[in-house]
Amino acid sequence: MSISCRVRTLVSDSETDTLSSGVIVVGQLVTGTSEQIFGTDTLKHLASALASMQAARYYGEDDLRLESVPKPTIGPGEVLVNLQAASICGSDINYLTGKTDPATEPVTLGHEGAGIVEAVGPGVETVTQDDRVVIHYVQSCGGCRPCNEGNDNRCRHRNSIGHHVDGTFAEYIAVPERAVLPLPDEVSFGEGSITGCAVSTGYHAVHVADVRPGDCVVVFGAGGVGLHAILWASRLGAGTTVAVDLDDRQLEAAAEYGADVLVNPDTDDVTDRVLEVTDGWGANASIECSGSPQAMAQAIDVLTGQTHYESGTAVSVGIQTEPMSVEYTDIREGQLRVSGDHNRAELGEILRLLSRGAVDVSPTITHEVPLEDIHAGVETVMARDEQVGRVIVDLTG
Repeated sequence: MSISCRVRTLVSDSETDTLSSGVIVVGQLVTGTSEQIFGTDTLKHLASALASMQAARYYGEDDLRLESVPKPTIGPGEVLVNLQAASICGSDINYLTGKTDPATEPVTLGHEGAGIVEAVGPGVETVTQDDRVVIHYVQSCGGCRPCNEGNDNRCRHRNSIGHHVDGTFAEYIAVPERAVLPLPDEVSFGEGSITGCAVSTGYHAVHVADVRPGDCVVVFGAGGVGLHAILWASRLGAGTTVAVDLDDRQLEAAAEYGADVLVNPDTDDVTDRVLEVTDGWGANASIECSGSPQAMAQAIDVLTGQTHYESGTAVSVGIQTEPMSVEYTDIREGQLRVSGDHNRAELGEILRLLSRGAVDVSPTITHEVPLEDIHAGVETVMARDEQVGRVIVDLTG
């Protein structure tokens, strides 16, 4: 098809920018096909700029809106991913309930996701079009001291997907190459999605706790992260794993993930129970995943045996929004650590384990909703009317 259009030869970078933003300057009359006039690359850019997608956007407490937004474009070193699955994390719920706030508003929520590479920008070397990938929600520079030491989660220039920049509750996401890892064919998109946080955060916490074979490990909060902390503690040879939760249904799930002892604080004294199963020595490590200040205090208390010299390592994973207080004698010979986000290498390790069938994380996925019903998924997580592991957001529709 032949068309006529007035165009002017571009003579500066600023005019090139004007064209790329969709404004066409008028000058000489030319005739030909659209490809002949504009060039194939320019047409692709304009078509992408005009394309739209659905995304769940955060506008404040209790204000999540499903909107039509521009489909993201990519530049050098970036990857465009057609998301197939995302999952709802406690961090997303914290934003919507006002417990914490994202760094940007409005912002597309979600930081767990997996999908198919639709396009790659210039310079991308590790993935290609049609590759299956997992989103690594830590966006790091790759060149600062922590990144060079393998701790990209501590990157000085770090951004977090779904917190600083748009997240995975959308049909597409554009991310730096370092923010994706290959998803093995043996692992579903849903499993890949939860691996991006729920599975890997628990993995990281167990390593921060320095769990060793034979240890007694107490995990507070048997939600998505807590269940996987139990799983990984058991995999690393913990002698006794104790799960603590106020919901008996979550405790039943914890038993399936390897918990040896189940404790509901409403009916049992947590510290007494831990002393009982450790012959009065207390736990070697405790991992607090719920974000409850009361649970954090208990996580420190269960480490103490008959004297204050008998102590262990308490790890805070769930976001604590109130100041933490600890008596020196409660943890005199032990440690209090904060376990934040996993690093890129740990996510790769987990994906390799999943590809070999060494662990099965599929039972964590208890619910699934399409993107248009994401509010129902959020309500499911918040209501806790039933046993809830991770709610998958199906993005294939």
